[in-house]
Amino acid sequence: MLSKCSCACGHGYVEVSGSPVLRFKCHCTICQSVYGKPFADIVALRSNQVARPVSPVLQFRRHRLPPAVSRGTCSSCNKPVVGFLPLAPFFGLAFVPAENFPASVTLPEAALHTFYDRRVADVHDELPKISGYWTSQWAVSSRFMCGLMRR
Repeated sequence: MLSKCSCACGHGYVEVSGSPVLRFKCHCTICQSVYGKPFADIVALRSNQVARPVSPVLQFRRHRLPPAVSRGTCSSCNKPVVGFLPLAPFFGLAFVPAENFPASVTLPEAALHTFYDRRVADVHDELPKISGYWTSQWAVSSRFMCGLMRR
């Protein structure tokens, strides 16, 4: 299965293969700024599930010192399209906004909220709410690895 995931204007896109591993909602201040929303609804995949090269209109930027996500936004509408986080040689994560997937793709339910201590508004749901940098990083990483092992 190959899915074309694009921003709202359609100029910025990536092609994703296979099934997503994890979905979560990130409340970090970088996501708030990049997404222009109180939190980002993110789908995590293995970085090799994103076909290269990616759309030529994407502009990549890191918003903090490494290790950091390299976030690609569309140069036309400035909306996020994909982010990459290398973890080891030949292995990394890719993050695609849930809204960028076509409606025909079945996405997993969100598993947790991260960086909840940075939230701008409370969220009233039953998902775990993780606060702090390292605990948020660990929560995503460990759930991602468990998701890979379940396949």
